Parts: sequence; structure tokens; C-alpha cells
Amino acid sequence: MNVGFVGTGTMGQPMVANLIRKGHAVLAYDIVPAALEAAAALGARTAGSAAEVAKRSELIITMLPSSPHVDAAFVGPGGVLEGAAPGHLCVDMSTIEPATSQRIAAAAKTRGVRFLDAPVSGGLPKAIEGTLTIMVGGNPTDLEEARPVLAALGSNIVHVGPVGSGEVAKICNNLIAGVAMVAVSEAFRIAEGFGVDPKILTEVISKSSGNTWAMLHGHPVPGMVPTSASNRDYAPGFTTDLMAKDLGLAVNAARQLRVPVCVAPAAQQLLRLASSHGLGRKDFSSVYTFLRPSSDRAPV
Repeated sequence: MNVGFVGTGTMGQPMVANLIRKGHAVLAYDIVPAALEAAAALGARTAGSAAEVAKRSELIITMLPSSPHVDAAFVGPGGVLEGAAPGHLCVDMSTIEPATSQRIAAAAKTRGVRFLDAPVSGGLPKAIEGTLTIMVGGNPTDLEEARPVLAALGSNIVHVGPVGSGEVAKICNNLIAGVAMVAVSEAFRIAEGFGVDPKILTEVISKSSGNTWAMLHGHPVPGMVPTSASNRDYAPGFTTDLMAKDLGLAVNAARQLRVPVCVAPAAQQLLRLASSHGLGRKDFSSVYTFLRPSSDRAPV
């Protein structure tokens, strides 16, 4: 299929590579010249705008950092909806506010354009492998049309419900993942202070009620799990800034629903503090390095 791809940054580049590897032709666009050049080096053709991508593609994928970026890419000047013809199918794989997905879907519908929200989980490692989990909101028939393309990007494709539902599933998942990583990091800092061997503590927790994906696969202490980002100077699978953003989406959604949340805002604030201390572009497990004990002279 001729696939249009808007947003060829950190996550977008391996996704473009997998589409090409699986035999799809890719026409790419990014507002950052270096990101677009990287896509071209992978074998993608390049376009001068999101509208041009939409006009020259059978299916359009967007993978962008935040709600304002997606808004601009779809409804801004030179946006996707400017170039998409009636009947075109757009799949936004960004993690954004559910309300933004619903608003863009409504704008697309007025032009006869179809829209799916399909955020992903698995971070950069799974994007490279092509084994992302993809959470889809929208018409099931549209999903079946997009499935052959999505299958080049992910091994688990789940239809969650109507437009916006994919985003809801993603922010709920990341609420748990972000909070869990903070909790694991705090626990291991406490154990470290008492001189407990982190390898022994990992063994204990892995067989106890505190066991969690964050520890087993993304262990924040270097040397515990071979595949963890902590062993590569916290090179990101998923950055601190992105996790702080996603926790913010969850907190905002809870406030709109008048659902009381306490742990998620605290974790978000801690990640934002870690970012302000230079860890924003590191993997979010690097919050462990931020949680160093203070000196005896400092207030706790």
C-alpha cells in the first residue's frame, strides 16, 4: 500500500523502516528537516507538507508528540485534511487527549474523511522490532482496512471502542507504568540506604506481591536486567518528558470526569522535577538517579 507518514521522529523512524521492510511504499513529511532526511535515508519518498502526503497516499499515519502538534498537522494550514480526499483513511498513532482525537475525527467527517486513533505501547525497542501494542478507537470496518499496515508495526492490535477509546486505554496504561516506575525507584533507593543487595531484593520482589513489569523489564538499577535502559546510561526507550506528558493527560482526564486521583499527580510532579534536572531526554527509569539521598545537612 502507498502509506503517507507524518512525524518521522524518534518513534516514527523505526515505524517507517518497518513499513518499508514489509513492502509498503512510504511518503513522509516532518517539520524537522533532519527527521525527514532520516526517513529518506531509510527509503521513504519525501513531501513538502502534510497536505501533500495526504493527497498522494492511500492511507495516512501520523505519529506526533502532543495534542497541539496533531491539531496543527490535521487542521492547520497545509494539514492532512487540506489534502485528503473523501473516503481517505487517517490513523493517528500519537498519544494525545481523547477529546482532541474526537474533535479531529469530527472535522474529518465533515470532509468525508475517516479517522482512527491508534496510540501505541512498547516504546522505542518495540517500535524497532515491529511488535508494538496498538490500541485502536474508531469504526471496526476502518480498522480492518488499516490492519495490514498496522500489522507491519505491531503484534498486538486491539479494538478498544469508538474514536478516543484508544487514547483512553493508552493514558490508563501509562498512568500505571509511570507510577510503578517511580514506586520501584523509591523502593530500591530505600533498600540501598539500608545496604540491601539490589539483586537479592529483585529476586524477593519478583516472587512477591510487589512484582511489576517496571522492575522485570525496565529495572531502574543498572546491572539488574540486561535489556534495561539503565544499562545503557538510560538511553530512552521512553523518555522522562513523554511519561510526564502522558501522566498529565491522565490527570487532566480524571479532573474532567471529577474522579479523584492522588498518586498520578505526585508521580507526574516527580518526573517533571527529574526533567528540570537534565533527565527529560533520558529514559523515564532515570528517575531513580534523581532520587539520590540528600546530604545530612539538607531537609528531607
